[in-house]
Amino acid sequence: MKKILPFALLFVLLIGCKEKTKEPLNFVQLEIEDKTPIDCKDDDCTSIELSIPFATNEKDPIAEKINNQILSEVDNIVEVDDITAASQSYEELSKNYINYYNEFINKYPDETLGWKAKVNGNITFFNEDLLSIDIEYYTFAGGAYGFENEKSLNFNPKTGDLYSISDLISNWTELQKLFAFQLKGKIDVWKNKSELNYPESIFFYEDTVEFLYNALDENMIFNGPIKIELPKEKVIPFLKINLAPTAFTN
Repeated sequence: MKKILPFALLFVLLIGCKEKTKEPLNFVQLEIEDKTPIDCKDDDCTSIELSIPFATNEKDPIAEKINNQILSEVDNIVEVDDITAASQSYEELSKNYINYYNEFINKYPDETLGWKAKVNGNITFFNEDLLSIDIEYYTFAGGAYGFENEKSLNFNPKTGDLYSISDLISNWTELQKLFAFQLKGKIDVWKNKSELNYPESIFFYEDTVEFLYNALDENMIFNGPIKIELPKEKVIPFLKINLAPTAFTN
Protein backbone atom coordinates (compact mmCIF):
# COMPACT_ATOMS: atom_id res chain seq x y z
CA MET A 1 0.00 0.00 0.00
CA LYS A 2 1.39 3.37 -1.03
CA LYS A 3 1.66 5.92 1.76
CA ILE A 4 2.62 9.59 1.73
CA LEU A 5 4.10 10.53 5.07
CA PRO A 6 2.01 12.98 7.17
CA PHE A 7 3.39 16.51 6.97
CA ALA A 8 1.03 18.85 8.80
CA LEU A 9 3.44 20.76 11.02
CA LEU A 10 7.06 19.69 11.20
CA PHE A 11 9.19 16.91 9.81
CA VAL A 12 12.37 15.86 11.53
CA LEU A 13 14.68 13.77 9.42
CA LEU A 14 17.07 11.86 11.66
CA ILE A 15 20.44 11.39 10.02
CA GLY A 16 22.69 8.94 11.82
CA CYS A 17 26.39 9.67 12.09
CA LYS A 18 28.66 7.41 14.13
CA GLU A 19 31.64 9.76 14.25
CA LYS A 20 29.82 13.04 14.78
CA THR A 21 26.36 14.06 15.96
CA LYS A 22 24.60 16.21 13.37
CA GLU A 23 21.56 18.39 13.83
CA PRO A 24 18.53 16.74 12.19
CA LEU A 25 17.08 18.28 9.06
CA ASN A 26 13.86 20.08 9.98
CA PHE A 27 11.14 20.65 7.38
CA VAL A 28 8.02 22.76 7.27
CA GLN A 29 5.45 22.86 4.49
CA LEU A 30 5.46 26.25 2.77
CA GLU A 31 2.07 27.36 1.46
CA ILE A 32 2.16 30.18 -1.11
CA GLU A 33 -0.91 31.45 -2.99
CA ASP A 34 -1.41 34.49 -5.19
CA LYS A 35 -3.81 35.57 -7.92
CA THR A 36 -4.42 38.56 -10.15
CA PRO A 37 -7.48 40.79 -9.65
CA ILE A 38 -7.40 41.97 -13.26
CA ASP A 39 -10.58 41.13 -15.21
CA CYS A 40 -11.30 37.84 -13.53
CA LYS A 41 -14.08 36.06 -11.72
CA ASP A 42 -13.63 33.05 -9.49
CA ASP A 43 -11.85 30.27 -11.42
CA ASP A 44 -11.10 32.59 -14.33
CA CYS A 45 -8.44 34.38 -12.30
CA THR A 46 -4.79 33.76 -13.01
CA SER A 47 -3.45 32.04 -9.92
CA ILE A 48 -0.44 30.23 -8.54
CA GLU A 49 -0.55 27.77 -5.63
CA LEU A 50 2.58 26.23 -4.15
CA SER A 51 2.83 23.71 -1.31
CA ILE A 52 6.48 22.76 -0.88
CA PRO A 53 8.62 21.11 1.85
CA PHE A 54 11.29 23.55 3.05
CA ALA A 55 14.28 22.78 5.29
CA THR A 56 14.49 25.34 8.11
CA ASN A 57 18.00 24.57 9.41
CA GLU A 58 19.88 27.87 9.51
CA LYS A 59 23.44 28.04 8.16
CA ASP A 60 23.27 24.37 7.17
CA PRO A 61 24.83 23.88 3.71
CA ILE A 62 23.00 20.59 3.16
CA ALA A 63 19.60 22.13 3.94
CA GLU A 64 20.43 25.10 1.72
CA LYS A 65 21.45 22.85 -1.15
CA ILE A 66 18.22 20.83 -0.90
CA ASN A 67 16.07 23.97 -0.72
CA ASN A 68 17.80 25.53 -3.73
CA GLN A 69 17.37 22.42 -5.85
CA ILE A 70 13.67 22.11 -5.01
CA LEU A 71 13.15 25.82 -5.81
CA SER A 72 14.97 25.39 -9.11
CA GLU A 73 12.70 22.48 -10.01
CA VAL A 74 9.55 24.47 -9.18
CA ASP A 75 10.98 27.35 -11.25
CA ASN A 76 11.29 25.02 -14.23
CA ILE A 77 7.75 23.73 -13.78
CA VAL A 78 5.99 27.12 -13.71
CA GLU A 79 8.45 28.99 -15.95
CA VAL A 80 6.82 31.42 -18.39
CA ASP A 81 9.82 33.70 -19.02
CA ASP A 82 13.46 34.19 -18.03
CA ILE A 83 12.50 36.18 -14.91
CA THR A 84 10.29 33.59 -13.29
CA ALA A 85 12.93 30.97 -14.09
CA ALA A 86 15.51 32.81 -11.98
CA SER A 87 13.55 33.54 -8.79
CA GLN A 88 15.42 33.46 -5.48
CA SER A 89 12.39 32.51 -3.33
CA TYR A 90 8.91 31.10 -3.69
CA GLU A 91 7.41 34.47 -2.80
CA GLU A 92 9.41 36.11 -5.58
CA LEU A 93 8.48 33.36 -8.01
CA SER A 94 4.80 33.83 -7.21
CA LYS A 95 4.94 37.61 -7.68
CA ASN A 96 6.89 37.31 -10.92
CA TYR A 97 4.35 34.85 -12.29
CA ILE A 98 1.41 37.17 -11.57
CA ASN A 99 3.27 40.27 -12.77
CA TYR A 100 4.19 38.61 -16.04
CA TYR A 101 0.56 37.69 -16.68
CA ASN A 102 -0.54 41.26 -15.94
CA GLU A 103 2.00 42.58 -18.44
CA PHE A 104 0.89 39.99 -20.98
CA ILE A 105 -2.81 40.83 -20.66
CA ASN A 106 -2.08 44.54 -21.00
CA LYS A 107 -0.34 43.85 -24.31
CA TYR A 108 -2.95 41.36 -25.51
CA PRO A 109 -6.30 42.33 -23.93
CA ASP A 110 -8.22 39.84 -26.09
CA GLU A 111 -6.46 36.94 -24.34
CA THR A 112 -8.95 36.55 -21.51
CA LEU A 113 -8.16 33.05 -20.23
CA GLY A 114 -6.51 33.00 -16.82
CA TRP A 115 -3.30 31.09 -16.27
CA LYS A 116 -2.88 28.43 -13.61
CA ALA A 117 0.12 27.00 -11.82
CA LYS A 118 -0.35 24.50 -9.01
CA VAL A 119 2.59 22.60 -7.51
CA ASN A 120 2.28 20.24 -4.56
CA GLY A 121 5.36 18.58 -3.09
CA ASN A 122 5.42 15.99 -0.29
CA ILE A 123 8.11 13.99 1.45
CA THR A 124 7.18 10.36 0.81
CA PHE A 125 10.18 8.50 2.24
CA PHE A 126 13.30 9.18 4.25
CA ASN A 127 16.11 7.44 6.06
CA GLU A 128 19.82 8.10 6.44
CA ASP A 129 20.41 7.35 2.74
CA LEU A 130 17.36 8.77 1.00
CA LEU A 131 15.05 11.78 1.13
CA SER A 132 12.35 11.32 -1.49
CA ILE A 133 9.96 14.08 -2.55
CA ASP A 134 6.95 13.60 -4.82
CA ILE A 135 5.99 16.70 -6.84
CA GLU A 136 2.59 16.81 -8.53
CA TYR A 137 1.83 19.79 -10.75
CA TYR A 138 -0.59 21.39 -13.19
CA THR A 139 0.17 24.38 -15.41
CA PHE A 140 -1.87 26.29 -17.97
CA ALA A 141 -0.69 29.38 -19.84
CA GLY A 142 -3.07 29.53 -22.77
CA GLY A 143 -3.85 27.05 -25.52
CA ALA A 144 -6.35 24.24 -25.65
CA TYR A 145 -5.15 22.25 -22.66
CA GLY A 146 -3.12 22.54 -19.50
CA PHE A 147 -0.29 20.19 -18.59
CA GLU A 148 -0.47 17.82 -15.63
CA ASN A 149 2.32 15.55 -14.48
CA GLU A 150 4.31 14.23 -11.55
CA LYS A 151 8.00 13.77 -10.82
CA SER A 152 10.27 12.74 -7.99
CA LEU A 153 13.30 14.36 -6.41
CA ASN A 154 15.51 11.86 -4.61
CA PHE A 155 18.24 13.36 -2.40
CA ASN A 156 21.21 11.99 -0.52
CA PRO A 157 20.48 13.58 2.90
CA LYS A 158 24.13 13.27 3.93
CA THR A 159 25.29 15.57 1.12
CA GLY A 160 22.19 17.32 -0.22
CA ASP A 161 22.95 16.03 -3.73
CA LEU A 162 20.27 14.71 -6.05
CA TYR A 163 20.55 11.07 -7.02
CA SER A 164 20.44 10.22 -10.69
CA ILE A 165 18.44 7.17 -11.76
CA SER A 166 21.69 5.24 -12.27
CA ASP A 167 22.75 6.16 -8.70
CA LEU A 168 19.70 4.31 -7.39
CA ILE A 169 19.65 1.15 -9.52
CA SER A 170 22.26 -1.61 -9.23
CA ASN A 171 20.83 -4.20 -11.63
CA TRP A 172 18.65 -2.66 -14.34
CA THR A 173 18.75 -5.78 -16.51
CA GLU A 174 16.84 -7.78 -13.92
CA LEU A 175 14.73 -4.98 -12.42
CA GLN A 176 13.13 -4.02 -15.74
CA LYS A 177 11.88 -7.59 -16.17
CA LEU A 178 9.44 -6.98 -13.30
CA PHE A 179 7.43 -4.46 -15.31
CA ALA A 180 8.57 -4.66 -18.95
CA PHE A 181 5.36 -6.42 -20.03
CA GLN A 182 3.28 -3.45 -18.86
CA LEU A 183 5.22 -1.22 -21.30
CA LYS A 184 4.86 -3.50 -24.30
CA GLY A 185 3.89 -1.44 -27.35
CA LYS A 186 5.16 1.87 -25.92
CA ILE A 187 7.53 2.85 -28.71
CA ASP A 188 9.66 5.50 -27.00
CA VAL A 189 10.62 3.66 -23.80
CA TRP A 190 12.73 0.92 -25.37
CA LYS A 191 16.43 1.19 -26.21
CA ASN A 192 16.05 -1.95 -28.29
CA LYS A 193 13.74 -4.96 -28.42
CA SER A 194 15.02 -6.35 -25.13
CA GLU A 195 15.98 -3.34 -22.99
CA LEU A 196 13.95 -0.49 -21.55
CA ASN A 197 15.17 3.05 -21.08
CA TYR A 198 15.42 4.17 -17.47
CA PRO A 199 12.14 5.56 -16.06
CA GLU A 200 11.77 9.34 -15.91
CA SER A 201 11.14 9.23 -12.16
CA ILE A 202 11.28 6.71 -9.33
CA PHE A 203 8.95 7.29 -6.36
CA PHE A 204 9.67 5.77 -2.95
CA TYR A 205 6.91 5.20 -0.40
CA GLU A 206 6.66 3.31 2.86
CA ASP A 207 5.59 0.05 1.25
CA THR A 208 6.02 0.52 -2.50
CA VAL A 209 8.32 1.80 -5.23
CA GLU A 210 6.84 3.30 -8.40
CA PHE A 211 8.35 3.91 -11.85
CA LEU A 212 7.03 6.63 -14.14
CA TYR A 213 7.16 6.84 -17.94
CA ASN A 214 5.60 9.32 -20.34
CA ALA A 215 5.21 7.12 -23.39
CA LEU A 216 3.75 6.98 -26.89
CA ASP A 217 2.00 3.82 -27.99
CA GLU A 218 2.41 2.04 -31.33
CA ASN A 219 -0.11 4.43 -32.92
CA MET A 220 1.96 7.46 -31.82
CA ILE A 221 -0.69 8.45 -29.26
CA PHE A 222 0.26 9.88 -25.86
CA ASN A 223 -2.19 8.71 -23.22
CA GLY A 224 -0.67 10.39 -20.21
CA PRO A 225 1.99 9.16 -17.77
CA ILE A 226 2.33 5.46 -17.01
CA LYS A 227 3.13 4.64 -13.39
CA ILE A 228 4.10 1.11 -12.43
CA GLU A 229 3.81 0.19 -8.74
CA LEU A 230 5.73 -2.66 -7.14
CA PRO A 231 6.06 -3.86 -3.54
CA LYS A 232 9.23 -2.48 -1.98
CA GLU A 233 10.45 -5.96 -1.07
CA LYS A 234 10.54 -7.00 -4.74
CA VAL A 235 12.57 -3.95 -5.76
CA ILE A 236 15.15 -3.80 -2.93
CA PRO A 237 17.46 -6.52 -4.38
CA PHE A 238 18.04 -4.37 -7.49
CA LEU A 239 18.80 -1.06 -5.76
CA LYS A 240 22.04 0.50 -4.50
CA ILE A 241 20.45 2.31 -1.55
CA ASN A 242 19.18 1.17 1.82
CA LEU A 243 15.39 1.45 2.20
CA ALA A 244 15.08 0.62 5.89
CA PRO A 245 12.69 3.23 7.39
CA THR A 246 13.75 5.79 9.98
CA ALA A 247 11.48 6.99 12.79
CA PHE A 248 10.27 10.58 12.64
CA THR A 249 8.66 13.10 14.96
CA ASN A 250 5.97 15.62 14.06
